[in-house]
Amino acid sequence: MLDKIRTFAEYKIVRFLFAIFLIIPFGLFGIDYYFRSPVGGDTVASVGRARVSQQDFDQAIRAQQETYQAQLGRNFDPALMENPEIRKAVLDRLIAERLLSIGAEKAGVRVSDKQLAERIAAEPAFQEDGKFSKSRYDAIARAQGFSPVGLDERLREDFRLAQFRGAIVETAIVPRATLDGFIRLSEQSREVSVVTFTAESQLPKVKLTEEQLKAWYDARQKEFAVPEQVRVEWVELSPEALAAQAQANPDDVQKFYETNQPRFMTREERRASHILVSVKPDANDAEVKAAEEKAKAIAERVRKNPASFADVAKKESQDPGSAVQGGDLGFFGRGAMVKAFEDAVFAAKKDEIVGPVRSDFGFHVIRLTAEKPAKGKTLAEATPEIEAELKKGAASRRFAEVAEGLSNMVYEQPTSLKPVTDAYKLPVQQSGWFSRAGGAPPALAHPKVLAEIFSDNAIKAKRNTAAVEGVAGTVVAARVIEHKPAEQRPLEAVRAVVEMRAKREEALKLATAEGEAALKEYQAGKDAGLKWPAPLAVSRPKPGGLPPPVLDKIFKVDAKALPGYAGAQSPAGFAVVKVSKVIEIGEIDDAKRKSLSAQLQQAVALGELESSVGSLRESVGVQLRKEPRKAATRRRAPSAE
Repeated sequence: MLDKIRTFAEYKIVRFLFAIFLIIPFGLFGIDYYFRSPVGGDTVASVGRARVSQQDFDQAIRAQQETYQAQLGRNFDPALMENPEIRKAVLDRLIAERLLSIGAEKAGVRVSDKQLAERIAAEPAFQEDGKFSKSRYDAIARAQGFSPVGLDERLREDFRLAQFRGAIVETAIVPRATLDGFIRLSEQSREVSVVTFTAESQLPKVKLTEEQLKAWYDARQKEFAVPEQVRVEWVELSPEALAAQAQANPDDVQKFYETNQPRFMTREERRASHILVSVKPDANDAEVKAAEEKAKAIAERVRKNPASFADVAKKESQDPGSAVQGGDLGFFGRGAMVKAFEDAVFAAKKDEIVGPVRSDFGFHVIRLTAEKPAKGKTLAEATPEIEAELKKGAASRRFAEVAEGLSNMVYEQPTSLKPVTDAYKLPVQQSGWFSRAGGAPPALAHPKVLAEIFSDNAIKAKRNTAAVEGVAGTVVAARVIEHKPAEQRPLEAVRAVVEMRAKREEALKLATAEGEAALKEYQAGKDAGLKWPAPLAVSRPKPGGLPPPVLDKIFKVDAKALPGYAGAQSPAGFAVVKVSKVIEIGEIDDAKRKSLSAQLQQAVALGELESSVGSLRESVGVQLRKEPRKAATRRRAPSAE
């Protein structure tokens, strides 16, 4: 009840949720492609009349790269983006987007101007103080590389595709019989015994010749190469660095203090306890009267003996949240409670008992137990906070100008970072040795920055890198001062590691061959003489330490022909499994159905969406024109938004 009282009058706080709204599935590129007609050379794939251009693909690759960087941090290797499987997955996603757009068009899905305006106005990312802000919307459009009209159309398309996807996904139906079958299969247990033929047990049998070791090493030379490394010097521009250089005018500090004085005030707070006699929303006059009379009696009783208030609250109050605390509600300021309750508390004197006070929840008998008067900071006390804010604002306003100047300067005077330090008072920092794969200082560890540092422009031409935005809000320009090319370590330098790994591979082959031979015997109805350990009950949720490949084989054994045998490679060697018993779950209760139905419905919905995309692909046709090329590195001024 206490929570309800607080929630009833609580002001709603509008939170600013930026970026998530804009980076939605399939939203990796601009709306402009919908209005471009196919022109051969730049087309990566044709999807009916639509196309995927090289620019679309490059933008999607960059977005995927930034996602991986955010997930992996310093462990991210930019070379990952050259993986053919990742590049294919990105292209497939773009093709699926085009197909869904065609499907939405065929289905007649439209987003009117009125619907678009309502959706945009309701999105917190575009609001200030709970209301749509045109200036914020325009700023976000610029930050995303759109005009406001372009962002309108981008969002219209996103909303349209969301409606089309939703129409497919939300119609997915999972019959109860299917759900129960899914639950039984997913929670079924099997009693198994496992014997593992380990690689370690075969190691004494492995003897490798010098020729075999060399052949093994030659096939994996890249794994034993010392990667290319550099040492660099760099300058780093951030709003914090500019704020440290800024000065706050005392007159501006005083003006800010006078204009925003309520901000430096601590509001008056009061602490109260209450006893609630609740009244149902649909109570008749007689019930209301009875509750009021009961509250009056309680008020009279505690006025005669104020020390008994807490005990009476524990026994009589119908607010379970505060009753156990003797009715104590803690400290609160104005606006935290319903108006009638608040007015009574802030009009009372300390230790005064007031009421009954009527609210939407019933009748309250209230006791004021403590007060905290309003208190404000003096100008001197508030000055450090105001100066920091003024400096931060000045730095933010200056950041775009400095970022553009820095970008131009490192390009126009490419042989030194000194002009930048002289012009903008940014210190030159030096790194130790690092490679693309790791070891770079945090400011340089972003894929965009690493790509610039390890480019031919920086290493061979010995020029400054472009000024690029790495970590959010920070612009970096670097210069390579030392370079070590990649170096192949000879076999003799890594012999111990090569020998160990090569022997284990051979031992694993022997263990696998022995395990497969034993498995074949058992599957043929013969006894291979294995000593089976005590059986263990395993299920998909509780695998008993068995690796997924082994568990998968266990549940593929025919439950009608037990004992059954299976085998699979495991990290330790080759596991041979005897399945001796199937243990079904008992009755399925509604709670279990409720907890798993959403999972199965989602799986069914995704299957239906995939099927719809497949049908669209067959009907409109998809033609791959060429292998997408690598995105070109371009010099440009960093975005200051």
